[in-house]
Amino acid sequence: MRSDRMVLLGVLAPLVLAIAVLLAVCIGGFHVLSAMRAYVGGESLWSKGRAAAVAHLRAHAATGHAADYRRFHESLAVMLGGRTARLELEKPQPDLAVVRAGLLAGEHAADDIPGMIRLYRYFRHVDFMEEAIGAWTEGDRLIEQLQALGLRIHLHVERGDSPAVLAPLLADLDAIDGRLVTLEKYFSATLGRASRKTEQLLLAVSLGLAALLAFGGGLLMRRSMRQQMADRELLLEANHRWEIAAEAAGIGLFDWHVAEDRFEVDERAAALYGVPAGTSLKRSEMRALTHADDRALVRSDLDEAIRSGRVSRTRFRLRWPDSSVHHLEAIGRVRDWGAHDKACMIGVVRDVGSEVAQAQLRVDKEAAERAARLRMEFLSRMSHELRTPLNAVLGVAQLLRIDPAEPLSASQSKRVDILQESGEALLRLVEGVLDVTRLDAGAVAVQSVPTDMAAAVRAGLNIVDPERARFAVRIDDRMPHRPVMVRADSQRLQQVFVNLLSNGCKYNRRGGTLSLQCREDEKRACVLITDEGRGMTPEQIDELFQPFKRFSASPDAPGIGLGLVVAKLLLEQMHGSIAVESAPGRGSCFTVSLERI
Repeated sequence: MRSDRMVLLGVLAPLVLAIAVLLAVCIGGFHVLSAMRAYVGGESLWSKGRAAAVAHLRAHAATGHAADYRRFHESLAVMLGGRTARLELEKPQPDLAVVRAGLLAGEHAADDIPGMIRLYRYFRHVDFMEEAIGAWTEGDRLIEQLQALGLRIHLHVERGDSPAVLAPLLADLDAIDGRLVTLEKYFSATLGRASRKTEQLLLAVSLGLAALLAFGGGLLMRRSMRQQMADRELLLEANHRWEIAAEAAGIGLFDWHVAEDRFEVDERAAALYGVPAGTSLKRSEMRALTHADDRALVRSDLDEAIRSGRVSRTRFRLRWPDSSVHHLEAIGRVRDWGAHDKACMIGVVRDVGSEVAQAQLRVDKEAAERAARLRMEFLSRMSHELRTPLNAVLGVAQLLRIDPAEPLSASQSKRVDILQESGEALLRLVEGVLDVTRLDAGAVAVQSVPTDMAAAVRAGLNIVDPERARFAVRIDDRMPHRPVMVRADSQRLQQVFVNLLSNGCKYNRRGGTLSLQCREDEKRACVLITDEGRGMTPEQIDELFQPFKRFSASPDAPGIGLGLVVAKLLLEQMHGSIAVESAPGRGSCFTVSLERI
């Protein structure tokens, strides 16, 4: 049999591993996408530099100003810095300082450079990078042609050649510029395709890991809740035993005449020793009644009391003639211990069996309480820890859906739906478990103020209206159109009715009716919620308010089986109650009762 720690480790390890892998994949994917964004941003700078260089060269050809030719070379610095970085990265052992200097010359942000270097080195031979680097290389070759063409134009301008002489060179300039524009578009399109593929891969991995987290989290929560309920039952049983075992201890008197080796006991002591009243026992006879494992201890304590005269306090076990074992405590002191012929121990003896039993019960009770407390603390902490990655998953899914720059395809949108629905289902499970844990621990503050019961019911109807429409349920509202004031917490009471009304829609027959009624007397007000569903057997009703119990719901009805548990615990804290009447084929009627004001 494996220990509880090993079982817990076996459940937690896959969850922790899945979370770690999910985080690693997300972080790695974000780094890749960030590096791609940096390259696309660099392409934009490259494009601006190319356009500026061409414009300055044209201006130089037209005006002959030397400043335009200088600006032409300054504009090429962005492209030349990128070429220096690319050529260095192509080496087997590149000098990263040279690469960094080149990318900085290309006006890239310093924070983006490490990611750009890693993307180039680790993904150099991946299809999308080979295509992009090929376009980059061709662009650098055209920049070299542009440099050479600029020098030729500059020489003609310095000689003062006519525009007719410069016309063929300007035509070549237009051709090079057009090819560079085409390469820029190709470079951006290649990285755009790569970004989409990376996004699809991240989505697929996130879906798989989210499904694993949902399954593992559900398994862990189910196991923990069952163990918690079992520990609670053990704790109640320990408390019951504690009450039965608590009783007063009886005390008997004894005299031990050392010289005569004779024990005289009173009636109570005789009863404790299991011998007839008025019996006089020798030490050897007393030793025979003492449990074999305790004889050495009793003898040692008696001998020490004779030598020192100190008070002797000894607990030992006694075996009665009927073979029953009893726990006794003897407390005595030797009088005239210095004179052996006069030495006599006088003392008392009492039954400490109840104390021994109570001590053992106390240990069992404290162990059960500690185990229950630790499991509740662990369950609460684990639920909080699960909500963090769940919120991240749901946030990413929502961002993917609303991103106008990169709209999802139909298949991608369907996958995001699956991701979001799975995450929301697990989040509901975590929140439900947190509610049950807090309520069970008494950590939820419930107010007791005047509250309109009818308003709480109708507010709950508004919240569950999408579910009502989904199952085509008709509402038969017979609630009074006046306040029905009770003593309760308005927010928690609304939560109770939302759970009950939601169940009334989910467990109803499609197209059925959900009836709402109110009954009042002098002390209490009741709301009756009646559906036309399949109904429940008596056995199902007995298990209805246990965690994770669901009966006869439609296959597509959401839920985890904690709503009624939460509702019952909340009503108990508001000094209310919930009852159910049901029979197979006749639907179910839930009655919520609270104290009137």
